[in-house]
Amino acid sequence: MPTPPRIADMPGWRLAAVSAGLKQSGAPDLGLIVAERPAAAAGVFTRNRVQAAPVRLSRTHLRRTGGAARAVVVNAGIANACTGPQGRRDALATARTAAELVGCAPEQVLVCSTGLIGARLPMDRVRAGLAQAHARLGRPAAARAFARAILTTDTRPKQAGVRVRLNGRAVCVAGAAKGAGMIAPDMATLLAFVLTDAAVAPGTLRALLAEAVDPTLNCLTVDGDTSTNDTCLALASGRAGNRPVRSPRGPDARALAGAFQEVLAELTGQLARDAEGAGRLVRVRVRGARSPGAAQRAARTVAQSPLVKTALAGADPNWGRIVAALGRSGAGVRESRLRVSIAGALLFDRGAPAAFDAARVARAMRKREVDLDIDLGQGQAAARIYTCDLTHGYITINAEYHT
Repeated sequence: MPTPPRIADMPGWRLAAVSAGLKQSGAPDLGLIVAERPAAAAGVFTRNRVQAAPVRLSRTHLRRTGGAARAVVVNAGIANACTGPQGRRDALATARTAAELVGCAPEQVLVCSTGLIGARLPMDRVRAGLAQAHARLGRPAAARAFARAILTTDTRPKQAGVRVRLNGRAVCVAGAAKGAGMIAPDMATLLAFVLTDAAVAPGTLRALLAEAVDPTLNCLTVDGDTSTNDTCLALASGRAGNRPVRSPRGPDARALAGAFQEVLAELTGQLARDAEGAGRLVRVRVRGARSPGAAQRAARTVAQSPLVKTALAGADPNWGRIVAALGRSGAGVRESRLRVSIAGALLFDRGAPAAFDAARVARAMRKREVDLDIDLGQGQAAARIYTCDLTHGYITINAEYHT
């Protein structure tokens, strides 16, 4: 099988990353994406009412340009959130510096930050780092470093890519993401970047991105906390030479939507596996709900329950915690119709415990991936949420994060 495309090698794009001194570790912490020509751009952002300066700036720039961009700047280590008017000036100065280097208007630059809330960006380091990154555009090693430069408490980069044909033309879609904590399903939940060489109208790109985010990134929860900086950007260079996709409907749009969703689904799974302190990926799958909203409420409540997540960490088939979470979910659960299974074993069956081999289920729960299946027995709606277990490692990381 051909190697999946990677974000560092996308036609129509040049990437670079450097260490600008924003992380104490000296690891790469400043990334730059530059389009060879103006590209279609779309974004999905946090719904947290407290929003970082780069989130507000990128929203504004996308609105002013009608969905066009030449560059993206992302830094890790400092969130530039809750930094007042100076933080807004620093975000704009970042965009202006990149615009001067690239040769475009500041409104064509999107800015993303992640890291410690409340700290200001050291703009002298940011400016110097951007100059270094711009000078290294086109160097393979610098491009490959981008996926590492956006990380904070992550232990490894997250990347995914697929190929698809649009109107007979081969098209690539590739993405990279970061996120290990402060992740809950409330619009984006992290930093993610998806590039394609397809030709897509900006309005259609916005629609396809929103459609792809909903069943993937928006179905991921680590700890129930939504960040101030959550951003998912999609950019399309048009280098593939396909007939431009101008409507969210039609076979080309459906094929591209599927590619976006495949890339984001793979990134979502990688994010859950690498969550702070996580030992395993957990898929909470609900069916038999009366409505999609009820299915989502049930799945999210179980996935975010500390008692359920700690039971998963201990490989404890404690179905009582799951049933209790469902009862408070607001999904209109009826105990007499409810069925709960873990790792394929039925544990609770319509109002009473089911007979099961606890030792066998516990062994299955120690695997790297665990499925938790719930049947509400009331309708046809279904939902799926990606999550992880909750271990002492999460406490250690977050108890010491500020210092």
